[in-house]
Amino acid sequence: MKAKQLRESVGDMLLDIEFEYKGVPGAICPFSRDDIGVKYGDLEHTFDSVDALMNEPFIDGKPMKDICEKFKI
Repeated sequence: MKAKQLRESVGDMLLDIEFEYKGVPGAICPFSRDDIGVKYGDLEHTFDSVDALMNEPFIDGKPMKDICEKFKI
């Protein structure tokens, strides 16, 4: 999934997104525009905006915008 597609899907709060990255399952759950839950393996984090989700390092020390194209959706 391209970074722009991920940003739009989460921003529009269309649906939960389940993915796999490096063999580890994960999910993005947009509860509201300022409450976006993310789980990756045993890690969990809540982001307060789509910008934070896309830009803050979370998975392997990298932001979603840099790795989301490698996700298996």
